[in-house]
Amino acid sequence: MIKSVAFWVMAAVLGIFVSSIQIAYGSDSDEGKSLYEDKCMICHGADGKGDGPASLSLNPKPKDFDRPEFWNQKDLDQIITNQIKNGKGSMPAFSLSDKEIKAIIEYMTKAFKK
Repeated sequence: MIKSVAFWVMAAVLGIFVSSIQIAYGSDSDEGKSLYEDKCMICHGADGKGDGPASLSLNPKPKDFDRPEFWNQKDLDQIITNQIKNGKGSMPAFSLSDKEIKAIIEYMTKAFKK
């Protein structure tokens, strides 16, 4: 009984510790969301449908991250990374670190992949 209580107390303390680290430093997903909102949302939209305010003047239209065809591409992380670093069509290149790009991809996956 005492071992069981001690286990749950330690688990709770560890959970609080991990949560405080995430709050203090932010998670990759939080960073990814912030970066997406700052760099991508103007064209790709809040819901990733390619319908952001700037999309009206773009040809071709921005990618729709809500479509299964987008997520079914082979080597998608590398494709996204290359397009962020080098731009493509009317999308400009962005000077982001590999960590920042990874955070954006993580956010996009959680937010838009169905």
